[in-house]
Amino acid sequence: MSSFVLRQLGDTEYGVYQTITAFANYLILLEFGTGTVMTRNIAACRAGESSQLSIQKNISTIWSVTSGLACAILAVSVVFYCSIGAVYKNSLNNAQILLSRQMFVFITIQLVSTYLSQTLNGIMLGFEHYTYASTVSIIRIITRTTAIVLLLINIKSALLITVVDATLALVQMLITYVYCCKKNKVKINYLNFDKAILKSSLPMCIALLLQTIINQANNMIGKFTLGVMMTPEDVTLYSVALYVFSMFSAMVTIPVSLYTPQVTKNVVSGVEGLPLTKTLVQPSRLIVVIGGSILFGFIAAGRPFIALVYGRKYLSAWMMAVILMVPMFVNMTNSLSINVLDAKNKRLARSLILMVTTAINIGLTIVLIIKIGIIGAAIATGASMILQVIVINIYYSRVINIKVYYLYRHAYKGILLFQLFGAGAGWIVSNIIDNLLVSLLASGGVYVFVAFGGFLIFGKNDRELSAFNKMKLKFFKR
Repeated sequence: MSSFVLRQLGDTEYGVYQTITAFANYLILLEFGTGTVMTRNIAACRAGESSQLSIQKNISTIWSVTSGLACAILAVSVVFYCSIGAVYKNSLNNAQILLSRQMFVFITIQLVSTYLSQTLNGIMLGFEHYTYASTVSIIRIITRTTAIVLLLINIKSALLITVVDATLALVQMLITYVYCCKKNKVKINYLNFDKAILKSSLPMCIALLLQTIINQANNMIGKFTLGVMMTPEDVTLYSVALYVFSMFSAMVTIPVSLYTPQVTKNVVSGVEGLPLTKTLVQPSRLIVVIGGSILFGFIAAGRPFIALVYGRKYLSAWMMAVILMVPMFVNMTNSLSINVLDAKNKRLARSLILMVTTAINIGLTIVLIIKIGIIGAAIATGASMILQVIVINIYYSRVINIKVYYLYRHAYKGILLFQLFGAGAGWIVSNIIDNLLVSLLASGGVYVFVAFGGFLIFGKNDRELSAFNKMKLKFFKR
């Protein structure tokens, strides 16, 4: 989809679109993680068998905070809208600044609607309705893809993309609100606001705010800095790498939210130390399978994929994406520990640690872009993320007693080695074959054969073997 949009709009307008999107996404800094807080509070209430009134008070309190922050986002948007011309006067011309302002209006509508939907999805997840958000997202993606393709074929304008995104986000928010009330039999209002709940939730909200700042800075600092210091074409090239990295990040973070209710129940019931760590192993192995498949598959077949989908002039995006993905993979392997922090209400210390590494990332990004150009943005983010992984795992080990070495060893066991062999073999094949399509199919096939074949034959544990046998039994019965 990103390749189609890039080809329809051209490097310059696509770069303008990515530039203003990066600018607008900083509004998410006001999000405060209300969706995650909503899930944690409802899961804790249900684990402790609290009354329906207690659940309703939590919903009303967090929804009140969400509504107030949505108004704050709208207010700040006005200031941002007026500042666009001054911020980008050196990199965009007058026509591009006008287009940026028009797009920003619809991007703001999308951001506010998406923010409200996240809190509503937090209610659904707290009640353990895992499939709703995914189903709606799939429908939204299909609708968005169809609409944008049909529109851009006839009218080549980035503004249309923002109109489609804003409309779909608003519709999704309204549908989710109605469905959430009916499915869970709760009332989403302000009548049961409770100051005590707000006070107890505030530390986690502040921690999630800091983490959102950190995530946005790490994800957008390169694109934002390139937009200010260099050209829209440079932003476009870096955005190709970020598309791959964003898809990778989205996939590896799915298990984190899905396991929030279960981890919260375990912590509330008093599970600690090694027994708690053991409950995190199987979800972490799922993250390794998902994340490793994307990362090492992209190492194996990413170069012909980039050349086929985007064009040979974007091949350097492969290296930048790999630089970003490798430390993220190591970091997310132990990401279930975040749910333990949430359950113990200790997220703030982690966020403060991340702030330090993010400050290093920002400074290093500016220095490296000046010295070595566009790839410096990826190197700076990757290096700061490596430092983040080291410090955070020390914190997990000493403060919440997660057996980090045990978790990593059992999460990687029987999976990582075969992924590494598959990536190496696939990369060699992709460099031997000149034809791009044949190279993509051959290198991808070699990776799948080595990585998944090795895992299925030698790497799976007893629980995975049992699940695999059940799938085979169902298949043959059908």
